[in-house]
Amino acid sequence: MTVLRIVLGDQLSDDLAALTDLDPGRDVVLMMEVEEESTYVRHHKQKIVLVLSAMRHFADALRRRGVTVDYVKLDAPENTGSFTSEVQRAVARHRPTRILVTEPSEWRVQARVDGWAALTGTPVEVRVDHRYFASRARFAAWAHGRRAWRMEHFYREMRREHAILMEGDRPAGGEWNFDAENRKSLPASVLAPERRRFAPDDTTRQVMALVEQRFNGHIGTLERAQVAAVGG
Repeated sequence: MTVLRIVLGDQLSDDLAALTDLDPGRDVVLMMEVEEESTYVRHHKQKIVLVLSAMRHFADALRRRGVTVDYVKLDAPENTGSFTSEVQRAVARHRPTRILVTEPSEWRVQARVDGWAALTGTPVEVRVDHRYFASRARFAAWAHGRRAWRMEHFYREMRREHAILMEGDRPAGGEWNFDAENRKSLPASVLAPERRRFAPDDTTRQVMALVEQRFNGHIGTLERAQVAAVGG
């Protein structure tokens, strides 16, 4: 009765919908470092390091809780480089009764998820990502019947609905936004906060070496002083 629970690189939250009823003694969490996610558009090397290092730290945290994690590293010889083929391989390894995933944040990835049931012969449950203020269904309900969609109007409705930066039914401070002011240069008299940095730990250093070798043609550098690492 194994459930294969998939956690994507931008879903590293303990309260993720796909993990809420996790059974550590039965279920398997699948995490995948796949090349297509770093090459479909050009990414800065530091971003790739941040994502992969965060994924590996999250996987380690799950293991410390007794969770079985099937983790596919980027440089694993058998890594096929895509979510879909890695899910197929994981299904062959674990023979789950169903696949469970939180809805992806990109339609590009959602389109892949939509095909997994047919490709693997395994039922796929896609759960709503409750980390957002509005679900896809909530936005669709707002957009239905409107002749024009302006995010500004939707943001205002969300602020009213969740009482964020509001004073009654009016925006806090009397203005809905300060976009015009925000487009101006920062005054010379205002000092920007110092960037917080952490010395990279062993996990992050391993990822840095891997990214430097694997993504040589990507933009950016990975000089030690420039990396705001996630591990300390």
